[in-house]
Amino acid sequence: MAIGVLEPPGLAVTLLIAFTLGHVAAKCPWYWAGTHAERVRWPRAVRGVARARALIARHPSYGHGLLGVSAVTSVPPFHLAAIAAGIVRIPLPSFLGLCLAGRLLRFGALGALPSLFRGWLG
Repeated sequence: MAIGVLEPPGLAVTLLIAFTLGHVAAKCPWYWAGTHAERVRWPRAVRGVARARALIARHPSYGHGLLGVSAVTSVPPFHLAAIAAGIVRIPLPSFLGLCLAGRLLRFGALGALPSLFRGWLG
């Protein structure tokens, strides 16, 4: 959160972008793992993968919506949403775009909080 009080402000923006890129890059292996869900042999997991893929086949926007909400709020946990995105085969460019936009929004808001409090508290 200290990123919000850095001087000069350009440094804060640079760190925000670097942090966002690093965080999204760290989720790519989770996404990749999800794309290999057909290798799972545990019956309960196989049924779960089949249900998730059937739900997304009926409602294609659900996957994008869940990923976007998770990228901004971390509810559900973002790494689990990354795995789920791979399982339901959200295209990689869509995955990266949603993750970058959502995480940039989240980290930007969190980074701005200290400046807001500093302004209110004097």
